[in-house]
Amino acid sequence: MRRSRSRVVRDLALHALRALGCFALAQYLTRKRLRILCYHGLSQGDEHLYLPYMFVHPETFEARLRILRRRGISVMTLDEAVRKLGAGRLDRACAVLTFDDGWESNLTVALPILERHGVPACVYVTTEHLDAGPEAFNVILLYMLLRSRRMRLELTGVHPSLDGAYDFGTDPHRAAIALIERAEAALPLTERQRLLAPIAAALGLNVEEVLSGGRFRLVDRRAIEELARRGVEVEMHTHTHHLPDLSFEAMRQEIEDNRRILREITGREPRHFCYPSGLYSTRHPAWLRQLGILSATTCEAGLNDQRTSPMLLKRYLDNDQTSNILFEAQVCGLHDLLSSARRFFRRQPAPA
Repeated sequence: MRRSRSRVVRDLALHALRALGCFALAQYLTRKRLRILCYHGLSQGDEHLYLPYMFVHPETFEARLRILRRRGISVMTLDEAVRKLGAGRLDRACAVLTFDDGWESNLTVALPILERHGVPACVYVTTEHLDAGPEAFNVILLYMLLRSRRMRLELTGVHPSLDGAYDFGTDPHRAAIALIERAEAALPLTERQRLLAPIAAALGLNVEEVLSGGRFRLVDRRAIEELARRGVEVEMHTHTHHLPDLSFEAMRQEIEDNRRILREITGREPRHFCYPSGLYSTRHPAWLRQLGILSATTCEAGLNDQRTSPMLLKRYLDNDQTSNILFEAQVCGLHDLLSSARRFFRRQPAPA
């Protein structure tokens, strides 16, 4: 994929700053701040080309681990990192690797790489799919719409609530959301999977080829058990990938269903949480504390210091379009320092 001219210029500037020692200085200044990195699945085909924020190529992921090692940034477990951060006992640059949703590639592709480099990781797992089917309907649908390059989709005889014409225009994401919302309203998750074949055919795709290799498959019970057995932290991500914000009891049910199932599979009590899609309300941090949760991660970019609420931890969402030098700028702390400086100067009053 060709990079834009602005990205090339940015990366050249970052290389110059690293050569001048700015990366090393930033890492020293932010040594007591915790870096948390966010991933989803690892690509087993061309997923990273169409959904770069959902799937990272294995070579990209391994390059990131080499950068962390070269910079002397140690990778620790989420539980240890949260406890040390809260106690003010981080005295050198440390990072945590997190994976959202619980993709099968976390076990089959990511874990061998993690084990080869000797670093731990945390996987936040949803659990509704364990009884509804492993294929991630929403993600597969978006992938098919993007890959087909069609400007228009005609569905006939698929389902009364879904049949009709969909114009993609220049925003296939919006078209996918509209189709997903109709499917969610019409059918439970257990029945949505059968829609994939006729939709794929209408897009001129072969659903078996799309699903080949289990690349869009979420973990089953056996995979969750295997991840835990091999030292991966398996933590909560809600049961249905939705966190109610109007009722504590509704939210509690989402959390407790998720926690109970994970506890039954792994034999340990999950104590950490990730907001689904990074969405949260002002009520959620206090509600999560009532349920005995020790930390909750968002999708807000940045580093975490002792003042950061453990219920609102920041992460960098890594993706296959981020260059290695930009990733290095983020993990060494330069990106965070520059963002803080920009916020500071925006708050300053203009000269009279």
